[in-house]
Amino acid sequence: MNLPQFTKIDGVSEVADQYRAVIVDLWGVLHNGEVAFPDAIFALDALRSNGLDVCLLSNAPRRARQVAERLTSMGIGLSQYNHLITSGELVYEALENAPDQWHAALGRRYFHLGPSDLRGLLLGSDRSEALLPQNADFILNTGVSDPRVIDGAAEVLRECAFHKLPMICANPDLVVLVGNQLVNCAGRLAEQYEALGGDVRYHGKPYSPAYRRALDLLGHEREEVLAVGDSLRTDVAGALNQGMDVVFIASGIHRADAGKFSFEQLQQLLAGKPVLPTFVASHFRW
Repeated sequence: MNLPQFTKIDGVSEVADQYRAVIVDLWGVLHNGEVAFPDAIFALDALRSNGLDVCLLSNAPRRARQVAERLTSMGIGLSQYNHLITSGELVYEALENAPDQWHAALGRRYFHLGPSDLRGLLLGSDRSEALLPQNADFILNTGVSDPRVIDGAAEVLRECAFHKLPMICANPDLVVLVGNQLVNCAGRLAEQYEALGGDVRYHGKPYSPAYRRALDLLGHEREEVLAVGDSLRTDVAGALNQGMDVVFIASGIHRADAGKFSFEQLQQLLAGKPVLPTFVASHFRW
């Protein structure tokens, strides 16, 4: 078997001088959902001190200001990055100013599928929540009520499919690392809904509008921007599809398959994968 070839680095300081900006993922890279990683905070400071612009790009199904507040509480302040984009913010904007006919055709009533603390994603818009699928025009999918149990959503999805409700997925991730556990995300529900014949539109990584927004805010050419993330499916694939170099952080959601981050184990992890990162690091550090 031909094993994949990539460059293993200990920290972004080894390659930072090749770029003018960095797009950085949050969960699994800067924090684990509970605490921020000290090495990652130092890396942000070092990137900014060395003149690189930083855009944080997250598939969090929340408004950007809410995520910024949460980051501040973890010790990641506004001075440590230039821009913050969330999939939740992209959803809100798409429903306020429809980018295409699909979004323009959505009605005003949505059925929320997700944790109760995410019900307010569309607060301030002209949309209203319907408590039952039969009274809704579309589904707003922010995840599962209990991220560790997904089977309970199957009946609700079948009912939504029966009513032919289109779905907006506010987090394309399948899983995310919370503490030491992998938990299911909205992307998993969206996959199940598509299997039932449901019509789904995703906002966030790996889709190009998220990266175009980041590049527009940064004001740099894509070859001048380095992406950093822990998901092969979203972070790595999304950046490569946009023509950007990318650092794959192996200690995130794929850590169980990355072993002790030896070159040989990483080769086995990446063998047969449809995308191959430019660089691989065990953690996000300077």
